[in-house]
Amino acid sequence: MVFISPKNILVEFLREKLTDPRARAEATRTETFDGGSTEYSLTPTVGTFSCITEVTVNSTDQEKWANYYIDWQNQKVIFYAATGAGSGNVSITYKQGTTNWIYPDKAKETLSPTSFPRINILSVGGTGERVGQYNSDVESSNHFQIDLWSRENQIFTINSTKYEGDRLNEYLAYEITKSFRSDESGLFPALYNYTLLGIPRDLGFDQEMQCFHKIVEVELKGINVGESK
Repeated sequence: MVFISPKNILVEFLREKLTDPRARAEATRTETFDGGSTEYSLTPTVGTFSCITEVTVNSTDQEKWANYYIDWQNQKVIFYAATGAGSGNVSITYKQGTTNWIYPDKAKETLSPTSFPRINILSVGGTGERVGQYNSDVESSNHFQIDLWSRENQIFTINSTKYEGDRLNEYLAYEITKSFRSDESGLFPALYNYTLLGIPRDLGFDQEMQCFHKIVEVELKGINVGESK
């Protein structure tokens, strides 16, 4: 059984859609496998895989969460149905690295300055409604908070423009909202019906973290969210 955390779904989505200013896990690797199975184990050459960017079977694109899901703990891609047999006909491309910048947990105060900028996902509430009788599926509305943390005097050049501190947070925050708006299909059917709960919000300078802090709040629906497969 594989536990599919909704926070991990969002982490994986943002790791794919955003580019780390420090390029901590932006290296890509493609592995090919002989078809005929449901499970394919990844073997990164550097650290661990960060996110899946493309999967094809017989050169046909496969849809994440619709055709397959991810076992993060064991670094596997698992199809809902066995792929057709064939030599090297399953291709999986992913990002890899020894560290990352987007996580499902809050940044620790002891992290070094080189750990920033950093993004984390918090689950801050939601509701659920059964869509039928007592044994029917539950559709939930899930409220997520996306925290952005950046250090003062750390300057990064993105598309020929320099960003630092709160300005970097603001740029990344709107890249996040753009990713949800334009690429929500990358979450379906695991999560859907994206709603932005207000514009990215300033939380000022966090003295404990010694970071600028901004949040993006979104709501996404899902069926039986968080249940094992």
